[in-house]
Amino acid sequence: MIFRLASKFIFFIALAAVPLGSHARADDNRMLEEVIVSAEKRNENVQDVPISIVVVSGDEISALNLFDFVETAQLTPGITLTSGLQAAAIRLRGVGPGYFALGQPQSVTVFVDQVAQSQVGAVFTTMVDVERLELLRGPQGTLYGQNAPGGAYNITTRAPNFDGYNGYVEASYSQWDSNGEGRIDTRAALNIPLIPDTLALRIAGVYNNSDGYIAMENPSSPEDAAGGQDVQAWRSRMLWQVNDAIDLNWTVNYQNITQYQEQFNFDGLVPGTGGSNITPAIYNNFKDRRNYGDFRSEDTGDIKDTNVHLRWGDEDAQIDGIAYYQSFNTQSDDNREPYPGGLGIFQIGLDTDLTTFELRYSSEGENLDYLAGLYYLDSKSKSDTVVTLTGIDVLQDATGTTESYAAYVNGTIHLAPKWDLSLGARYDYNEFTLDSSVGFLEYSGAIDDAVNFDHVSWSIKLQYYLQENLNAYVAIDNAYKQGGFNTLTTAMLSLEDIFPFEAAIARDVVPIQEEISTAYEIGLKGTVLDDTLRFSVDIFYQEFEDHQLTQPNDVAALGPVAGLFEGAVVNADKVVTKGIEFEVTYLLGEHWDIVFNGAYFDATIEDWPGRFCEGGEEQSPDQLYCPKSGGEPLNSLPQWNTNTQLGYQRPLKGDWEIYSRLNWTWQSDANFTVITDKFASDKNLYSLSLGFTETVIGLDIRFWGKNLSNEDFNIDPGVKANGDPELPPAFEGVYWPGREYGVTLSYHF
Repeated sequence: MIFRLASKFIFFIALAAVPLGSHARADDNRMLEEVIVSAEKRNENVQDVPISIVVVSGDEISALNLFDFVETAQLTPGITLTSGLQAAAIRLRGVGPGYFALGQPQSVTVFVDQVAQSQVGAVFTTMVDVERLELLRGPQGTLYGQNAPGGAYNITTRAPNFDGYNGYVEASYSQWDSNGEGRIDTRAALNIPLIPDTLALRIAGVYNNSDGYIAMENPSSPEDAAGGQDVQAWRSRMLWQVNDAIDLNWTVNYQNITQYQEQFNFDGLVPGTGGSNITPAIYNNFKDRRNYGDFRSEDTGDIKDTNVHLRWGDEDAQIDGIAYYQSFNTQSDDNREPYPGGLGIFQIGLDTDLTTFELRYSSEGENLDYLAGLYYLDSKSKSDTVVTLTGIDVLQDATGTTESYAAYVNGTIHLAPKWDLSLGARYDYNEFTLDSSVGFLEYSGAIDDAVNFDHVSWSIKLQYYLQENLNAYVAIDNAYKQGGFNTLTTAMLSLEDIFPFEAAIARDVVPIQEEISTAYEIGLKGTVLDDTLRFSVDIFYQEFEDHQLTQPNDVAALGPVAGLFEGAVVNADKVVTKGIEFEVTYLLGEHWDIVFNGAYFDATIEDWPGRFCEGGEEQSPDQLYCPKSGGEPLNSLPQWNTNTQLGYQRPLKGDWEIYSRLNWTWQSDANFTVITDKFASDKNLYSLSLGFTETVIGLDIRFWGKNLSNEDFNIDPGVKANGDPELPPAFEGVYWPGREYGVTLSYHF
């Protein structure tokens, strides 16, 4: 079926583009600009890279008013991003954990200026002075120091230069419809040539402040709103051009972040809002974006990091050495039952110190391009946790230490003028040590254990150029992800005397097994119609053994200690995902352009006997496991996701230009639902920008709106008892930002 969809799509491009292309060329001589990426650690045209890749430029991020990384998911269909300093996670092609355990790496690795990030939550929040963002879908382990078994995000920030003083200042103000609260975002960058052709410095910073789009309705809460953040971050990059062959880049980052994220929203009668009567009295709708808790959740983070990148060589061969250190300190105070008297409170302190080293050699030749590298990682994370469940505190101190070694090599052989063969291999050795102690009532316990994993991954890609601007490729990649421990679940190991059943279950949940997968991909890329239409399309199939993912949050059969199993990363014996991804960019005449991206995935469980039941699907209240097999859906994520952008630009009088961009993101119905189909229909998100720019002075003013349809993206909520057994329970979902209007003023010099 997937192959038939791909062939039909390619035929549609060829059929539809011919008459449009001739019209475009009759109007003007515009051509699409070449998009240069560094996906394979060398600068090349994105159309020559045999990888499914989506590129988002810094100008596009600015024009669409995307203030944080999570919003870029609109432009890269097929990916799901979960925000939060401690809980940020990435799912690609329908697979991946919703959260991550202590010491566990992401399936999709985020690189900023070629350095892998240990905690992506900080990256999600402080996206500033970005030149471009590259999303590489599928395993990328043979190209990067840090393993990237599910894919890679390459974020390239703007580098210092010797072209004189230049930069920009930008300020935005907006308001949400839901509660009238405002948001302020200011950002700036300055390039300083300290010594001509030798030393240059670039400084960039961002300040973003808002109480948020959620109204706090409880009079006992000292705050009026939630869902916002207070972010202060800056980056300095210094370039020292030692001579024609050697340069040194030194980067320093600092981020101070406070987030007021609320995770759980209600649709229905809110528990505990009936005064002294336990019967609920207030009806809430997901779209009302109201919170009735005693306090708002708050995550704070203080992040410092620095890296030194030494490059030595010329255009034919180069040695890269990268040393990186990061200190990441966060504290979370999370109210997970946001109604009066709620007793699901998670207080988690997490401190991480990370050091990495990478040494890489790369060479480009007439018949062979290759790179080879060594990578070392040392990470120590300490967490202090207090979890309040039904009025009882669980206290835990845990230290996780990870030490990793890797060697990788990737080469591209130019077999013939039209044929390229790429071969890659990677060896990983990872050791993870956990030292955890737990106190619960009068009980206490501890675990001190270590596990190690190693694996050889490999990659084969064959590429054929049908003509100069049209090529096809086939790729097979074997990928690996290390295992570890679920630290919070270890609390149950000390409670066997009072919870023998739950403790026995915890013994199976605490260890996380390594994940192995093999991915197959076929793709076609081209630029046609006199360089006015660019397209790419690929089909993929990936099979996972012991796939790591997050168990359902609501495990009713585990009773009052179910919260200790929430967010646990476990292994599904066999999971398969397959689908299609495509992108089309087309110049429509003299002033218009259109971009159409899409992705379809079918992620299924082939064998998972130890799957916990989600609330509502078990056949009896005490049922723990609901096995799935034989092609049942892995999750309820919508299988189809598309993004369409329509752009317009034309000169006005003098040096002024007008421009506009309509951004439409669509997702299909929920893949399946457990509780209700009430929220399962397809979703649409519309955003619009209208701007005026003065091309000589560099002044720009832009008016914009986001989520103009005020869409709520809950698709498969859980249930929450509302206090009266005679009334239906409330639905429990997440908060989604509603309609937002704003204005942005910027000056470029």
